[in-house]
Amino acid sequence: MKRVNLVWPVVFFSLCSITAGNLLAGESTALARITQDVTYLASDELQGRGPGTEGLDKAAQYIRDEFQRLGLKSGVPDGSYFQPFEITLGESPVPAETHLVLHAPDGTEWSLDLGEQFVPFFTGEDVTVSAPVVFAGYGITAPDLQYDDYRNVDVEGKIVLVIRREPQQDLADSRFDGRNTTAHSYIVNKLKQATDHKAAGVLLVNDPFTARKEKADAFLPSNPGVRNAKIPFAMLKMEIADKIFSQTPIRAGDNTLRSLEEIESYIDQRMEPVSMELPGWTARLAFRFRRETVSVVNVIGVLEPADPNVQDTIVIGAHYDHLGNGGFGSRRPNSREIHNGADDNASGTAALLELARRFSARPERLSRRLVFAAFSAEERGLLGSNYYVSHPLFPIENTVAMVNFDMIGTLRNNQLEVHGVGSGKGFEPLVDEAAKSTDLSIKKIPGVMAASDHYSFYRNKIPVVFFFTGLTDTYHTPDDDVERLNMEGMVRIIDYAERFLELLAQHPERIAYVEAPSQPRRRGGMASLGIVPDYAAEVSGVRVSSVRPDTPAARAGIQTGDVIVKLGDMAIPDLEALAEALRQHRPGETVTVVVIREENEVQLQVQLAAPGRGS
Repeated sequence: MKRVNLVWPVVFFSLCSITAGNLLAGESTALARITQDVTYLASDELQGRGPGTEGLDKAAQYIRDEFQRLGLKSGVPDGSYFQPFEITLGESPVPAETHLVLHAPDGTEWSLDLGEQFVPFFTGEDVTVSAPVVFAGYGITAPDLQYDDYRNVDVEGKIVLVIRREPQQDLADSRFDGRNTTAHSYIVNKLKQATDHKAAGVLLVNDPFTARKEKADAFLPSNPGVRNAKIPFAMLKMEIADKIFSQTPIRAGDNTLRSLEEIESYIDQRMEPVSMELPGWTARLAFRFRRETVSVVNVIGVLEPADPNVQDTIVIGAHYDHLGNGGFGSRRPNSREIHNGADDNASGTAALLELARRFSARPERLSRRLVFAAFSAEERGLLGSNYYVSHPLFPIENTVAMVNFDMIGTLRNNQLEVHGVGSGKGFEPLVDEAAKSTDLSIKKIPGVMAASDHYSFYRNKIPVVFFFTGLTDTYHTPDDDVERLNMEGMVRIIDYAERFLELLAQHPERIAYVEAPSQPRRRGGMASLGIVPDYAAEVSGVRVSSVRPDTPAARAGIQTGDVIVKLGDMAIPDLEALAEALRQHRPGETVTVVVIREENEVQLQVQLAAPGRGS
């Protein structure tokens, strides 16, 4: 367990002697209640609330039990409060049917040990391939940098052995952007280059520089970004590559290179590729995978309105899942520490519970139905909220607004961000009126951030408001722990949200939906394209959910439903790659964007704009 910072409010230290029963019976302050909620939800006991973990189940039961205790009606007809759905965690190799065998020039056969000497990655299908092996350096083709590992070697129909990352990583004046990592090092781009050169498969090995720095020759974690690459791909231990080179050295001019270290050093010094066929070497790959699925639940509690004939519904939401032990979604992909997700999103879940307590305790019901929804699998791509919208427990046409809480635990400079104010005609006066009851500085943001559960509702033309206190350095890391949160700030945010929801629920007219600007969660200094991505699409690329009017995408002819697969020289397998590609370009630059439209490849010339009008 992680130690608690001793500068915490005194109330925290009394929690250990206060039972959940009397805390939740109203014999405590709001500060104590939300502190208990966050402390439990973000404890190591809950294992980071990752999908498929007992900890996520415990979190769901904790929320369900509180809804029951408060007298909220189950939002699910069977009375369970649980709306179940299945998600895919990924694919894992079937040991008995997964093999990698190397055949050496001297006739010997090396059958490598799965998990010890090699690891395969799922790239869209099971595969069986047998082909000669070619060494292709770092697997990079970068004409703009006058570097091409494929320049003098034919890899068509062959399996390429490539080195991870890129040359000259420790040189400040490297043509690969100094010591910064460029997009050429991305696995998805290496696979794309191998595919473009018609290779039959890819064997990746760690680069010595990274192995020295990390003091380990570690396999990469599961990489969902490669799942639709459509080329066989596995990673080898460095010792296997060194055995190959010891038998079949790389010839570079008058030099004989017998190890990865020697190859790395040679390329770093000269920036000259040393790719070559490996005579007599063949590899036989047989990769079989099983899909791992797991059932998770949204937890739904309901407060009916004062008039039982009223069908207007307000959804109050927060996601309660997080990243478990890291890997998928972690900003420290090699870490396997528990990612407790105190801010993201035990904080929002605590707000959901506290608001349920407050509204259920009122002697008179409000004028509209309140649906309290704790969503699961948000971190997997808004899957829980997407499922709810696709399988609504109350008609979508009667859902008049959605109010979302995600990461409200780090109030700084007294400022609360309220996003989506421009998505509903009439939201702004309510936001301003509620502000009269608080000394918080309310930053009104008209746009809709396309990175949390409210977006699933917004895509279905439902007005949304999103409460947010901003990203921190601990976002999606193991350091997002309880002791870093501003609990008193959370109480003040909940106080404000309670007043806003009261005004919204009692408003005499429905808030009318208005199309609002889209705002990704993290922008950095990237140029803007002007599309809203489809976060739920399971495609290789970025499917366009909508195109913002009067943006680069609209002017270039990008259409809803297009799948962006390339921007400039960079392959786009997923949204992170698109964001990185946009960071590589400046506003005003014209780039070629390749999209798949109705199974046809379409090339479009796009003049990028400054940030502020979509992705």
